[in-house]
Amino acid sequence: MSESVKLDRDEVLKIARLARLELDDAEVALFQDRLGRVLEYVRELNQVKTEKGASVKHVPRDAVSIREDRAIEFVDREALLSNAPAQIEDHFLVPTVIEQS
Repeated sequence: MSESVKLDRDEVLKIARLARLELDDAEVALFQDRLGRVLEYVRELNQVKTEKGASVKHVPRDAVSIREDRAIEFVDREALLSNAPAQIEDHFLVPTVIEQS
């Protein structure tokens, strides 16, 4: 990957505002770098030559194998929960994503 695209502070703040995020100065600097890397990766993907490749815009319905959707009993709850970084009783504990107002 070449040097990442550099977003200026105002661009990051505009994106944050659209996403309804409040960023401090350290977070703005962090997202300038991270968003720049994402944009650089997208720029690299846009340079990939795909003219001769097969189109996958329309996949024939019969080409997709669909299995029957059925419920099965899960018996090893302890093994599943042993992989959880945090848990409360029999439930996964996940970080808060949306704060209550």
